[in-house]
Amino acid sequence: MIERVLGVAARAAALTLVVACAGGAPPPASAGTTGPNNEPSFRGGGPTPGAQESVSIPPDLATRLPKARVPVPSPDAPSRGPSSAPVTIQIFSDFECPFCAMAAPLVRELESEFGGSVRIVWRNLPLTMHPHAELAAETGLEIYAERGGAAFWRFHDATFAAQRSGLDEGVILALAEAQGIDRERYRAALTARTHAPKIEADLNAADLAGINGTPAFFVNDWLAVGALPYPEMRMLVLQALRDAGTGGGALAPAVPPSTQSVKTPL
Repeated sequence: MIERVLGVAARAAALTLVVACAGGAPPPASAGTTGPNNEPSFRGGGPTPGAQESVSIPPDLATRLPKARVPVPSPDAPSRGPSSAPVTIQIFSDFECPFCAMAAPLVRELESEFGGSVRIVWRNLPLTMHPHAELAAETGLEIYAERGGAAFWRFHDATFAAQRSGLDEGVILALAEAQGIDRERYRAALTARTHAPKIEADLNAADLAGINGTPAFFVNDWLAVGALPYPEMRMLVLQALRDAGTGGGALAPAVPPSTQSVKTPL
């Protein structure tokens, strides 16, 4: 049996994820979230703006934070898309959160529409209410270290799909082995808590930003919490493109998988 011991600092960070923590705004009514003070709710999104259409972000949809409060992605975090993309979407997510699973296909849809204009960065935010979330987070980082970015994202998709039948240690191990991990190295990494500092760093970054539930998204410096409908996520990307001076018009072409900024296998 794999021993699971959440670090004291990480546990403290996770437990302080509350509404308005460090000045963060409550999630909009359209968002489905998992978090200490969030009840799930959904409503349909409004019309999707065109590329040249004026965009105004409602205050209950997202909060624009000062640059100093926007987390800086680690260069070795799992990511997709070019590092030069004008829009970086940081996803603070929990592998055992059903709303995170709902949001994942919407992120893929954003990538399909906006191509190389967006970069996706994964950040781990395992909540203590989910007993297997941190194990899944450590497993994902070990897969990334051993097998690279493509294997990590396959594990990401498979783990969210496995929620329907339930996650446990055996399921997570099987999903890891499906990506070709070395079982002995994997167990050694878990025993040594090799990836705990990275998870703790993500927890601390979320806490400082005022994130109050999962999933949470930084679209450049815009913070939104919850599994938003696609039109609202798209609106944030369009606004971020305008903020970056692209005008939201011509988009960069999609980047072939072979050239995306993902870690290569060891």
